[in-house]
Amino acid sequence: MKKIFIVLLIISQFDTLACDICGCANGSAFVGLTPRAGTQFIGLRYRYRSYDSHLNSILLKTRETFQTAELWARFYPVKNLQIMAFLPYNSNYQLLLNSKTETLKNGIGDAIVLAHINVFNTFQDTTNTSHFYQSLMIGGGVKLATGKFEYGYENEINPNFQLGTGSTDFLLSAIHTIKFHNWGLNTEIGGRISTRSNDKYRFGNRMNGSMTAFYSKAWGAFSVMPNVGAIVDYGFRDLKEGKRNSQTGGIAAMANSGLELYYLRFNVGVSYKLPVYQNLGEGELKSLPQYGVSFTMNF
Repeated sequence: MKKIFIVLLIISQFDTLACDICGCANGSAFVGLTPRAGTQFIGLRYRYRSYDSHLNSILLKTRETFQTAELWARFYPVKNLQIMAFLPYNSNYQLLLNSKTETLKNGIGDAIVLAHINVFNTFQDTTNTSHFYQSLMIGGGVKLATGKFEYGYENEINPNFQLGTGSTDFLLSAIHTIKFHNWGLNTEIGGRISTRSNDKYRFGNRMNGSMTAFYSKAWGAFSVMPNVGAIVDYGFRDLKEGKRNSQTGGIAAMANSGLELYYLRFNVGVSYKLPVYQNLGEGELKSLPQYGVSFTMNF
């Protein structure tokens, strides 16, 4: 049963902060549930996010959809050191509702590498007979400017609709997990420190936190783990040509639920996120429900 223990990592659990009144597609790592802590894995996952922007304008009101297919992996090069890597492929679609004008951008997004150190972990203690386990991980990482960023050029589109941020950013996180018998609770905090994209733009820093409760049950080689929780994300305002962009930044809170299925070395997961409170882009941006699915293979 201990193999069902999961570690949740958060470097911005969801992408909800505005940029020039646009839904956000780039600049963050979404980790979520990671299967079977202590084992290495490689996998694919898919995320779907959508937003309504320019809510108070009939002419400019826009529906934006961001889809990401991502290759991700976890490795343990040495004891108590966890490395995770992410390489996304983004498909960003924008529809101006009044004129039916469409914009589409496809391509590689910003790659991310994260490292976490196990401060303590009683899940690995074979002498523990109390059925109470806990772990604490701290770490950080870097987001590389591998996605295309063309803001500031002729026929430009707004910064947050780009495939990447054009900047190398730094990530921080801390994760605490407790488990008693089949029940568990994960609490996390994280953040992103942004650098300048170019002379015209710099994305704001971000802070976030989450709490997720889960239940795990095994039947031989098959296991199931439903989970529910809440996520809060806060973004500072961006800098546009050295000045703070008043139509960026804000706060959003989401309720999240998911289901993880395990069989031997394989894991399939689904997730759903529902906005319960948001104040984004001075009220001009609305985040809609988000969906995700993942597949991993342990080795």
